[in-house]
Amino acid sequence: MRAEPASTAPRAASATTIVVPVYNEADRIEGVVAEIVQELGASGRPFSVLILNDGSTDWSATLESRLRSLGPVVLHSHHSNEGKGAVLGRALPGIDTAFGVVIDADGEYLPRDIPALLVPLERGDADWVLGSRYGFGRDRPRQYRATYWVNRLVNLTFALLSGQRTQDLLTGLYAFRTALVRDVRLREKRFSYTAELMWKLRQRGVRLTEVPVSYRFRSYAEGKKIRWWETGTILLAMLRYRFAGRPKEGL
Repeated sequence: MRAEPASTAPRAASATTIVVPVYNEADRIEGVVAEIVQELGASGRPFSVLILNDGSTDWSATLESRLRSLGPVVLHSHHSNEGKGAVLGRALPGIDTAFGVVIDADGEYLPRDIPALLVPLERGDADWVLGSRYGFGRDRPRQYRATYWVNRLVNLTFALLSGQRTQDLLTGLYAFRTALVRDVRLREKRFSYTAELMWKLRQRGVRLTEVPVSYRFRSYAEGKKIRWWETGTILLAMLRYRFAGRPKEGL
């Protein structure tokens, strides 16, 4: 892994690190990061952007240079693709701002929604905030029908196992108090990391809430990554961590 020092990141008590895991999104990530810088800058909040390049084959020095030029951007690059859970599990414990936000690099989630996710944290009303594509009196967003029902199944399973109701557990946009992940030890390397992380946080009694966010659909032909078989790994992870008991050290 090639890493840069996070010297550009603000270290105020209310500062936020926006984490952007990316794999083969060279045609989209620059626009996403530019929107993040614009929206967070306009909000007046101190922030930095941490980009986690998970062995992208379309990466280049030119792209890195353009990303750095956009604002307070730090880059961590892995030489091979390890999975979203792997790169987040390695990066999250090192965040030293008060708040963190994770947003996908594919442009399906809008950076303009980030300030709304931070409000419950800043007010002390929540510890973890999911950006929900569903509910809040809105019509179902445009997406594959199977994707919608898979999300319903995952949320229902989590509710039955944990007693915690959620509308969009698998969202690609969420915010949190970074103190909660300082000792995180994620074992799941791919998308099933969400089930592991949320269950372990649930064990700690973390206050969870959701806020409505926008969603821009893209098809598999346009580069959508998650596949149907990931559903099985996510559900199995829920069962595994539900019945594994409380970990002895950290998360």
